[in-house]
Amino acid sequence: MPAILRWIRADLRSHRLHALLIVLATGGTAAALLLAGTLLGAAADPWQRQFRAAGSPDIRIDLRPSATARGSADEPSAAVLAGEPGVLAVSPPQHTAETTLVGRRADGATNAGPPGRTTLVLRGDNPDAARPLLRSGTWLDPDDIHGIVLEQSAADAAWAHPGDHLTVLDAHGGPVDLRVLGIADSPDQLPSQAAGYDLGWAPPATLDLVQPEWAAQGLTLGLRLAHPSDARYTAQRVVSVLGAERVSRITTWLDARAARQQDNRLAGLLLGLSGLAALIAAALAVAGAAGGRIRSRTGDIALLKALGFTAGQVAWMFIAEQLLLAGTGVLLGAGGAAIAVHTVPALGGGTDALHGLVPGGTAITGAVVAAALLAVGAAAALPALRAARVVPVPPTDGTRPPVMTARPVRLGPLRRLPPAVVFGLGSVLRRRSDLVGSALRLTVPVVAATLALSTWSTLDAVTRPDGGATVPSVTARRTTPDQTPGDRQLAGALAADVAVQGVFPGTEVQALAPGQSATLTLRAVGTTDAPYPYTLVEGRAIRATDEAVAGQGALDLLGARVGQWVRLTTGSTPRILHIVGRNLEPEHGGRVLSTGFDTLDRPGDPTHPDFWQLTLRPGQDPAEVQRDLPARAGLAGQAEIRLPTGPVTRPGALRASVVGLLLLLALIGLVDLLTTATAGFHERRRDLGLLRAIGLTPGQSAVVLAVRGTAIALITVAVGSAVAIPLVRRLIDRQGELSGIGAGIARAPSTWTVLAMAAICATAAAALCALPVLRIPPPTRTPDGADR
Repeated sequence: MPAILRWIRADLRSHRLHALLIVLATGGTAAALLLAGTLLGAAADPWQRQFRAAGSPDIRIDLRPSATARGSADEPSAAVLAGEPGVLAVSPPQHTAETTLVGRRADGATNAGPPGRTTLVLRGDNPDAARPLLRSGTWLDPDDIHGIVLEQSAADAAWAHPGDHLTVLDAHGGPVDLRVLGIADSPDQLPSQAAGYDLGWAPPATLDLVQPEWAAQGLTLGLRLAHPSDARYTAQRVVSVLGAERVSRITTWLDARAARQQDNRLAGLLLGLSGLAALIAAALAVAGAAGGRIRSRTGDIALLKALGFTAGQVAWMFIAEQLLLAGTGVLLGAGGAAIAVHTVPALGGGTDALHGLVPGGTAITGAVVAAALLAVGAAAALPALRAARVVPVPPTDGTRPPVMTARPVRLGPLRRLPPAVVFGLGSVLRRRSDLVGSALRLTVPVVAATLALSTWSTLDAVTRPDGGATVPSVTARRTTPDQTPGDRQLAGALAADVAVQGVFPGTEVQALAPGQSATLTLRAVGTTDAPYPYTLVEGRAIRATDEAVAGQGALDLLGARVGQWVRLTTGSTPRILHIVGRNLEPEHGGRVLSTGFDTLDRPGDPTHPDFWQLTLRPGQDPAEVQRDLPARAGLAGQAEIRLPTGPVTRPGALRASVVGLLLLLALIGLVDLLTTATAGFHERRRDLGLLRAIGLTPGQSAVVLAVRGTAIALITVAVGSAVAIPLVRRLIDRQGELSGIGAGIARAPSTWTVLAMAAICATAAAALCALPVLRIPPPTRTPDGADR
C-alpha cells in the first residue's frame, strides 16, 4: 500500500494540469447535478418555490352558501375535516362572495371600460390564514372597504393595474365601484382561464357590500396533509364527508402544479438532456485522461510489474487514483453548489433550497455523489484493465512500443502544401484508430453544447415577439368605454405610426368543445379581406368566413386534423368551423382556434373589437413600441399596449442555466483536448526528432502537431453538429407537440455560431498541441559530434 500511494503521488505530480482539470470537470458536473433541482426549479418551474413561500394548503375547498348563519357555519366543517385521517391542520375559514365584473376604469379616467362580463369571486381576508404573494401594489386596508387585491391571471385577463377601478354588480344588480390596491399570485389557485372565474381578496366588509345576505356567502378553507401525495384520495374523502351538494370547487396542489407546469416542459427537457450529455462527456474525459497517462507511462508500469506488482494491484492503483480525483472534485462541487444556493437566492429560491426545494435533500445529495463516483470508477476501469495487461518487461528506451505500423496513405494534391502541413495531415490519415478514438471522445461535449445552444435559440424564438416562432406583434386596447375615437379612427391612428405594419381588430370568446367537457379559446383577429398573418406550419391561411387555423393543443382537444370541420359552442350559439391550417400558438397551451372577426356574425357575438393586434415592421423593438406608441399616435390615456406572453415563465434564468452548461462543457472539452494533445506528443516524440534531423525548425515541428489537433477538432465539430442538429429538431418538435405549441418551433444554432464553435475548438487544439513541442530544448552535441 505505501508503494501504491507513493506511485500515485508521483504520477499526480508529473500530471498536475491533467489532475486539476479532472477535479474541476468532475466538480462542475457534480455541482450541475446538485443544482439541477434548484436551478431548474427556479427557472423552469417557479411554482414549487412560490407554493412553499406562500404557505399554501395542499387542498383548497370552496363550499357553497349555507342556509345557516355565519357564526355556526364556520366551525362544523372545519372540525369535521380536522378529524380526517392524514389531515395535519385546517386553515381558518374565509368567506367568499361571487359577483360579476362588468367594467374597468384606468387610474385617472372618468368612465369604466370593458373587459366584458366575467365571474369574480371575492375572498374575505383573514389575518390567520395564508396570504398570497404580493407582486405589485399594496395589501388590503381594513378601513378601505372599496379596495381589493386581484389574482395575477385575473389582472392579466382584465388588463388591470394597481390604482384601476373595477365595476361589479351586487346581489341586487346594482353597480359597486372597487379599486385595485395590488396584484398577488396564489400558487394553490388555478389560473383564471382554467378555473372558469377570476379571484380577488377583499376585507370582510367588502363582501357584505357586494352580498349583504350572510347565508348567500360561501366559504373556503385549506387542508395541510401529512402525506401530500395522498391529496387526490383525501379530496375524494372530503366530498363524501361534506356532501357533493355542499362542495362547490376542490383543488389539490397537484392540479395547481399541473396547470402551471404545462409551458415549462420544453425548456426542462432540453436542459436535462444537455446535463445528461455533460455527465457522459465528463466520464469519457476521465477515461481518456487515464488512458493517455497509461500509454505515456507504459515503461513505468512494466517496471512495476517486473518488481512484483500483480495485474490486480496495477488496475486498482489507477482506479483508486481516478476515484481520489473524482472524490475531491465531487466534494468541491457539492460545497460550491451549497455556497452558490446560499449566496445567490435566485438559483434556488432560498437558503434551504438544497434541503427544501429538492425532494429528499441530503438523500439526493448522497445519491449524486455516489453516482458521480460510480461513473468515474466505471470510466477508469477500461484503461486500468489495459494497464494490467502490460507485459512486465520495460522497453529499452522507456517508451511504449508501437502497437501497429502506420499504414501508408496517398496524399495526392496535399503534397503541394507546406511540409509541416503535409506531415501533420499525413499523421492523422495514417493513424486512423487514434483519430476515431479522439474524435468520438470529443463529439459528446460538442453534441451537448449544440443541444444547449439550440435551447437558447428556441427560447429566443418562443419568448421574444420578434423571435421568429410568431409574427412580431403587440396588442392595443382601449382604456375608455366611450368609443371616442371610434374603431376606425383608433385603428387609423395606430396604422399611421411608422413602427406599425398592420392593424387587425380582434376579440376572444370562450368556447365549449363537443361534449361540453372542456373549454378552449376562440380568437377572432383580422378579417377575410385582410387576414392576420399567422405563422403556419401546416395547411393554408384563412380565405373565407367560418374558416379557422388551430393550435396543436386545440387539435388534440378536439381530436381533429387540418382539413376537418369541428363543432363548437360559444355561449348558447353552436358553430361549425373548417380548420384549414395549423399555426404556432404559444399562449393557453395551444388551445386556441383563430378565425376572422367577420366570422362572429351570430346574435350575441361581439360587435366591436376588444383589442387590436398590431404587426410591427422589421427591426422594431416591441418594448419601445409599447412605451412610445400611445404618445406618438395621440392616444395617451385612451389606449394601452401589451406585449404577447410566451410559454416560458422565466427565460432569463433559463439562459443563465444554458450559460452554466456551456462553461461546464467547455471545461470538459478542454480536458479532452489536453488529453489528445499530450497523447499525440508522447507518441510522436521520436518522430519530432526525425523532423528536426531532416531540417524542420521547432516552429515547423510545432505546426505538424498543431495541424493534427486542428484536423481532429474540425472533424469533431462537423460530426457533432451533424448528429446533434437533426436530433434536437426532433426532440424540440416532439415536445412542442406534447406541450400544445406544436411542431415547428425548433431553432438550431446559426451557421455563424457553429463556425465560431469550430474556430474556438480548432484554436484551442492547435495551441495545446503546439506548446509542448516549443518547450523541447534544442539538441546538444557530445564531444564526439553526435547529437543527443
